[in-house]
Amino acid sequence: MDIAGIRREVDRRLEPWSEQLGADRPGYTNHCLRVLTLCDRLAAPHGFVATDREEFLTAGAFHDIGVWSANTFDYLEPSAALATAWLTDNGRADLIDLVARMVDQHHKLRPAATPDDPVEIFRRADAIDVEFGILGRFGVPRSTYRELSRDLPDAGFHRRLLRLGAKRIRTNPLSPLPMLKW
Repeated sequence: MDIAGIRREVDRRLEPWSEQLGADRPGYTNHCLRVLTLCDRLAAPHGFVATDREEFLTAGAFHDIGVWSANTFDYLEPSAALATAWLTDNGRADLIDLVARMVDQHHKLRPAATPDDPVEIFRRADAIDVEFGILGRFGVPRSTYRELSRDLPDAGFHRRLLRLGAKRIRTNPLSPLPMLKW
C-alpha cells in the first residue's frame, strides 16, 4: 500500500480521537505512518507487505492512543482495548489476540517473538522510530530512516513523549515507564 493509502487507513481509525489528540494529531499520525512503513521494510524479507494486513494497520493506529484517550502514560491496556473495539466493530474479531499482543509487546526490551512474527516486526519498527533509528535499525539503513523522517516529520511527537515521561517520573517515581517490559 502506498503512503497515501496507509494515511487514509490510519486517519479512519484515529478520527474518533481527533479532539483528544488535538495539536498532537500530526505528530502521532506521522509516528504511526513511520512505524507502519518500517513494518513494510522489516516484513519484506519474510515475503509479505505489512500494510496490506489489518493487524498491522490496526496495531499501528492504536498502539499509543491510550496516552490521549485515557490520559495516561500507562497506556498499553487502554490502547489494546480500543484496538479490540475497532476489530470487533469491523468484523475482525479473529485478530483480537494478535493485535492485543502487538500493542502489549511493542515496548518489550528483548525480542517478543521470531523475526518473522508480526509481534516482533511491529516491536522492531516502533523501536526504530522511538529511538530515531540510532540504537537498533534491524537492517534498515540509516539513510532510509532519515528519508522517512524527512517525508513524515516528527511534528513534536518525541518532544511530547519526553514531557509526558518527565511528568510521569515526578508523579510516579517508582513506576516511571510502565509501558516497558523485559
